[in-house]
Amino acid sequence: MTILSYVSRGLFILSAYICLPMILVLIGVDVTLRYVFNAPLIWAQEASTMALFMAIILALPESWRGNVHIRADFLTAMMKPRMNMALARLAWLLLLIVFVLIAIQCWRDIDLMIVFNERSTDLDLPLSWFRGALGGVAVVCAILALWKLVSPGGSDKAMQGETL
Repeated sequence: MTILSYVSRGLFILSAYICLPMILVLIGVDVTLRYVFNAPLIWAQEASTMALFMAIILALPESWRGNVHIRADFLTAMMKPRMNMALARLAWLLLLIVFVLIAIQCWRDIDLMIVFNERSTDLDLPLSWFRGALGGVAVVCAILALWKLVSPGGSDKAMQGETL
């Protein structure tokens, strides 16, 4: 599990120390240029949106690994421990299926995106790298879901997290 821990932590560090400060700087500079100099950055909204999406998907595996995700416990609080464990295993199984499908679709889309030269509207960046990053994170999430599903003590802690 140490390799997955390192990868998950590395993705989180990218999210926290690159994507989030980038959003802060972009929005700060754009607002300053817009209201002080009447010269906004046309591409700042698109760049901020892409950085926010990247920040969320890059931090997802670490939040699962550390069981610090937010959840609603109004149903699980009323269930018996055995039912909670079954529900946790079902949730990790469904997440495994969803993230495997996301990874497969992302890797299939990359070739078409390159062939059709799909680019972002304002930044004119190729979007294939973005889809590749999403596919890579989906693979990490699928491996993590599989690990939580098959580990002996993983699924009883799988539904723990900050309560809503």
